[in-house]
Amino acid sequence: MMNQSIQIQFCALIFLLLICYYSFKRQSVILESMWIYRQLVVVTTLCVMADICSIDAIMYAPESQAAIYCRIYLFLVIWTSFLSFNYVCYDIVKLRHKKRLRRYFFIFTFILSIIPFLLSIRCNNEPGEIYSYGPAVTYTFIVAPIYIIGSILMILFFNKLMNPYRSHAAMLWMLLETTGAMIQLFNRQILLVSFSMALGVTILFAKMENPDSGIDRNLGIYRIQMLYEYLKQLFDNNKKNYSLIIITNESTEKTSLSEDLLLEVSNYLKKSISDKVFRGIANDLVIAVPDDGGLDQKLVQIKKRFEAGWSENQFINPHFISVPSLKLFKNESEFFSAYRYYSNIVSDNHEDCFVFDNDAIQNMEEYRTMQNEIKSALSEDRFEIFLQPIYSVQEQSFVSAEALVRLRDKDGNIIMPNRFIPIAESSGQIEQLGEKVFELVCRLIHSNDISAIGLQYIEVNLSVVQCENPELAHKFLKIMHKYDINADKLNLEITESGAIKQNDVLLDNMEYLRKFGCTFSLDDFGTGESNLNYVVNMPVDIIKFDRTMIRSYFSNEKAKIMLESVTEMIKRMGMHIVAEGVEEQHQLKQLSDLGIDYIQGYYFSKPLPVGEFLDFISRNNSSTSKI
Repeated sequence: MMNQSIQIQFCALIFLLLICYYSFKRQSVILESMWIYRQLVVVTTLCVMADICSIDAIMYAPESQAAIYCRIYLFLVIWTSFLSFNYVCYDIVKLRHKKRLRRYFFIFTFILSIIPFLLSIRCNNEPGEIYSYGPAVTYTFIVAPIYIIGSILMILFFNKLMNPYRSHAAMLWMLLETTGAMIQLFNRQILLVSFSMALGVTILFAKMENPDSGIDRNLGIYRIQMLYEYLKQLFDNNKKNYSLIIITNESTEKTSLSEDLLLEVSNYLKKSISDKVFRGIANDLVIAVPDDGGLDQKLVQIKKRFEAGWSENQFINPHFISVPSLKLFKNESEFFSAYRYYSNIVSDNHEDCFVFDNDAIQNMEEYRTMQNEIKSALSEDRFEIFLQPIYSVQEQSFVSAEALVRLRDKDGNIIMPNRFIPIAESSGQIEQLGEKVFELVCRLIHSNDISAIGLQYIEVNLSVVQCENPELAHKFLKIMHKYDINADKLNLEITESGAIKQNDVLLDNMEYLRKFGCTFSLDDFGTGESNLNYVVNMPVDIIKFDRTMIRSYFSNEKAKIMLESVTEMIKRMGMHIVAEGVEEQHQLKQLSDLGIDYIQGYYFSKPLPVGEFLDFISRNNSSTSKI
């Protein structure tokens, strides 16, 4: 039986030596939990070796010499138990940052581990029973279980604050050690404590601390989760002396890059730039380099290598994001937010290189703040419509109005569209916002008899995203049915860019809504990428000349000739024209003489809140005060 126990000890030692090798194999990116685990592995290995040596010494050496080996073993048993406890405590977020407390525990444990050298110990070398006993052994097997019990209690009480995989593995490890100790306590011929410790350490390695688990199997670089954990460690320890280079690519290329090409690029980066190379979002590559002033030089080196091309004439069009220092960010979450935000912007804007600075961080924070403001405003019904009157030259009265959205913040202040519309568009909130505006207009028409004050319809702007939605017509009809209004009270404005992107989808929506009485305007004519074919092909009733086009008419002779020709052509096609941005009386007169049907601009009124708008229309459309 004793020979079998010795063999078990040697098996445990072999396990631990293998784990030591694989744990120390990778040196470039080591998380703090791995450092603590390495300490545990080394001390556990020494503990098993000391156990084997103490058994050998009891069998063959004088008792005084054997006692020394036994005391060393007991010293290491206490340290193994403490490091087990330390490993568990590190994973508890609340205790991770209490370094002073952990330092006190370290000093306290050192004192406890010295005491076995001060107590007596005896050795038993009877056939089949080789063990040590005495006050030193009794003391050790009181102190060590206290740490083990403490570890178990920590896992039970702080389970929600721990990594679930680590807490499960650590609990299994503690139970193995306890079981081994109990078996050995009641049957001293079976030496299972060291083997159970080795088995527990092996389980931790397999589940949590294998360095290769953080490696991308295809590219041999670190996975994005490893990047997150590594940056978290740097921020937690206030070690922000690193710079980052992010290599991203066009969004359309993210799924088409071959693994062979990425492997070639990754190998070059690891060999020539840094051993800290991570796979980022999608096929992005992230390189961490020391913040020693050499970032620009390394970036130039990488760019030149990309310009030279890769094997088999493969070439990608990269975009580079340079992070001069991690000190720009408060924590790892802020970095990843900025990374996601600007990687999309850089790709969409086709920027070759983007450098993070304080302004970039501030812009991103303002973006996030406004994004959250839009979200809360939609849920809290804090969007409003302002209306700008549209004057009919022929009827000498106001016959319609354009609905313009405004956001009222929680303090009651108005936020203008130029601050939130671009963010709503880029964040994907614009469609929900567009539906909200349409509903507000329908609510206004339902609550007020606009025909009684001379208004024929209200104009509502459609975003490009809404124009791309095949369900647009059905959604709008559902809202109109909810408020029981006629579709002819609404005129939907589409932009030239909206008409271009999804022409077939938009045409289907337009034709469907026109059957119910909706009319359409082509807004901002003259500013988009289209040509006159869109005026011919789109089933619109009104063309709206943009304010820049009107302004040019009064300042540029060529623009004047062009606008006069376009006006004549549109009129001959039976469509009406709205001139936007009219601010002076002479502009009103000349545009009226030219044949423009409707005038919109500050000459008559700025956009007004609903109540003021209704009062304005009632006063100015009365029979006694025609304009």
